[in-house]
Amino acid sequence: MTEFSIEEVSFISDALRWQEALSQFEYTDFYHLFDYVYLEALRINGAPKLIVVNTPSGLVGLSIILRKIPGERKYFDATAVYGYNGVLTSLALTPEDFHSGIAKIKKALVLRGCVSFFNRESNFTTYRLPEAVESGKILAVDLTQTPEAYQKSLAEGHRQEIKSLRKLNYTVIKSNDYQGIKDFHDIYEQTMLRRGAKTDYLFSINYFVSVLKIHSSGPDLRTVYHDGKMVAGAIFTTRGDHLYYQFSGSLIGITPYPAIKLIMDEVIRENLGKSGKRHLHLGGGLGGSEDSLYKFKYGFGKTVLPFYTTNWILIPDVYDRLSAQFDAAIPFFPRYRIA
Repeated sequence: MTEFSIEEVSFISDALRWQEALSQFEYTDFYHLFDYVYLEALRINGAPKLIVVNTPSGLVGLSIILRKIPGERKYFDATAVYGYNGVLTSLALTPEDFHSGIAKIKKALVLRGCVSFFNRESNFTTYRLPEAVESGKILAVDLTQTPEAYQKSLAEGHRQEIKSLRKLNYTVIKSNDYQGIKDFHDIYEQTMLRRGAKTDYLFSINYFVSVLKIHSSGPDLRTVYHDGKMVAGAIFTTRGDHLYYQFSGSLIGITPYPAIKLIMDEVIRENLGKSGKRHLHLGGGLGGSEDSLYKFKYGFGKTVLPFYTTNWILIPDVYDRLSAQFDAAIPFFPRYRIA
């Protein structure tokens, strides 16, 4: 493998250099892939960047999306992709060099006029960003357990409803063709609107098509059909030894029980102890809360993990100026993007 050489801090936006840089880190995930970060940058009108710092003991990296701030010509801000964007580190990196590398990343962002940065942390990296705070709970399914152990841990209501759906001839299939993606998109959008989700959770058909073309993440759209009609669907992505429940939706008032349960059960059973995967990451409730969505997921995965977020205010005086007209009591970051 060719050694990746940089001086101090590098902002990478080229796909080939990005891929080469990722190969130098101990752990990388779906959320670090150039194709996904680039796709997310297009969605929010930003620029994808992989920041890499060379320290005496190894590399520190962070993938970000730089965005223009409306009305500002000199200043930008940064955010992470939709998902869990862990900080990247090489195997031999020392804690001292990790903190030094993070300090250099901050300084480099400030020099480029970056006012703030928001990140959702990964639970599977060696390090978290130093200012990360616990903002809720998320859930995972242990895929190393036996099928018997999984069956025993499955919520009784889930177990009975899955059994009933199978008896009623609800069927799970792969639907990665365009028509299948279109039908799933319609269901997903209805689901998000029904839940009162923010516009950040609405995605175009082309977005889903593009996600399913990221072959290095093994994307998979599973859908449930009954009498020739799609009634639920979910997109799963994978990288390394983790599987992610990325997007899902289902119709209501049509099926006797939530058909998405059939998909979850089938994907879990397929991967128990034989796929090399350690966890199916389910995410949590909206905004990390323990709502009805969280309780639904808890019925499948009893592995509870902390949900960490990181808020960096990098240029405080500019941040305060931009945020002055907005209510500080509203828990939103960066505050000036509440509107």
